[in-house]
Amino acid sequence: MTPTLSDAGIWAFTGAKAGLWVLVLTRITGLLAAFPILGSEQMPLQLRAALGALLATVLLPVIPVPPTLPTGVPELVGLMASELAIGLLLGTVVAWTLEAIAFAGTLMDTQMGFSFVQFIDPATSQSASVSGSLMMQMAALLVFLTGLHHQMILALVDSYRVAPMGQGVPLQAMGLIAMIGQLLAKGFQLAFPVLAVLFLLDLILGIAGKFMPQLQLLQLSFPLKIAVGTVILGLLLREVGPWLVPLLERAPKLALKLLGG
Repeated sequence: MTPTLSDAGIWAFTGAKAGLWVLVLTRITGLLAAFPILGSEQMPLQLRAALGALLATVLLPVIPVPPTLPTGVPELVGLMASELAIGLLLGTVVAWTLEAIAFAGTLMDTQMGFSFVQFIDPATSQSASVSGSLMMQMAALLVFLTGLHHQMILALVDSYRVAPMGQGVPLQAMGLIAMIGQLLAKGFQLAFPVLAVLFLLDLILGIAGKFMPQLQLLQLSFPLKIAVGTVILGLLLREVGPWLVPLLERAPKLALKLLGG
């Protein structure tokens, strides 16, 4: 054995770097697990693991080293749990931003009558609405077109300044509640044109049925609402990009703000 390999200082330095790499990988794993598309079941697990390991290796030199690293297994497990929670929070902010679109699609499908045609979304293995799934595919494309994945990597590095390793999860609970309320309001805002037009259509059909009882409103309303709603939805799809891009650009800053940054 060479003198270099038998040096205890070299082994201690290597072990400290390996432990720090594992902790960085844990936070990145949480981010990738919650991040849209990258965390879906359609993304192969081997690819996600390779991407996480690559990011941890690239980011390790710029991550500030904590004053002390855990020496025992219980301390290491606790620190890994907090690192995983921080990564999950960073990715969840983006996921919830896209869920505002799914919420808008659910509202529109309820009024249009598409709520009877729920299907299983292969990306999430959950029941999804027709309109919501269509707009979610557009939103997923915008995530990469706007460079949000690059901004989230920068936010991940900045998160070590806001929430240093070993300091726990400084979650702003009231900020999280306010964010959820704002996203629900944004989802309703997106669905409002379809809801308003279909409400007026229901009102017109109700008045028509009052004066012309012979009308078969049940048979007439379903195809009419689907036709009108689909036309309005087609026009609305042109505005999804300008509506969603500002939300996606704010997502990294909002995630850091929830951590106290």
